[in-house]
Amino acid sequence: MIEVLLRLSKAGYDISDYVYLGFGSVYYVDFVMFHKYLYIRDMVCVEWGDVEKRMRFNKPFKFIKLKLGALLNHIPKMRRTKKYFVWLDYDRSLDLEMLQDIDGCLKRMAPQSIFVITVDARPKLPKDLFDFDPKDLPVGERERLTAGKYQEWFGEYVDEEITLDTITRSHVAPLLHETVVERIRQTLSTRGGELRFLQIFNYVYADGAPMFTVGGIIGTDEDEQALQRCGILAHKFVRTNSQYLEISVPPLTIREKHWLDRKLDEKLTADKLQFELDQELLDNYRAFYKEYPTYMEALL
Repeated sequence: MIEVLLRLSKAGYDISDYVYLGFGSVYYVDFVMFHKYLYIRDMVCVEWGDVEKRMRFNKPFKFIKLKLGALLNHIPKMRRTKKYFVWLDYDRSLDLEMLQDIDGCLKRMAPQSIFVITVDARPKLPKDLFDFDPKDLPVGERERLTAGKYQEWFGEYVDEEITLDTITRSHVAPLLHETVVERIRQTLSTRGGELRFLQIFNYVYADGAPMFTVGGIIGTDEDEQALQRCGILAHKFVRTNSQYLEISVPPLTIREKHWLDRKLDEKLTADKLQFELDQELLDNYRAFYKEYPTYMEALL
């Protein structure tokens, strides 16, 4: 995401002047990275959990504005004339509250703002939706309950009926993509004018659980033309349609990683490696080697 956002400067998007609004949790990882690499200083962190002391204690920069409580309580304070980079990075599956958050943000975000949402890609219902935990139900009954509720919630946004076949997969990223993008389209249509959602992100990756991320620019046909002229829409990490980029890299030792890095310019195949690694994982590493985390062992 950072690599793509940096390249947006070629199309006239000065991301460093944007307001970043996100869910930092007690680690504030996204805030640190977006300040260091995108040079954003105007930042708002929203935290709904009852951890005010931890949030204040761990805040890495004084300029981050901490807002406690539900996001909907703070959306009315968004400045309509300011461009925002909003990342709603949830740790749960898509629900009606998130659709309301989408509406609230997009109705106030200025043109050329950037909107991104991440959700758990597994078909799961909120625990507080019933007076029981759906996980306690037999598998078949839980799946039928989920399919019915998803049809009730998301049926109006998708072309096909949501059935058991839809939600019995390891993740439901295609359903989530169709739902979120259509909701965004409908919300922007209420603002009149020529505003559209110009998608640039569509990712599926594992962060303990499979996660789905979709994001893009609130723009016009002129913005799309600017992105095309600069070649941004052809970037290897940009996805403008329903075909998601799956981010999956192998677990490597430090020595294995360094050996592969030295061989990146060669036409490597799995059978030529000095250690065991599937060809698919090898290809994935070559695609994401710059983003691969660096680990160190230390005795503390």
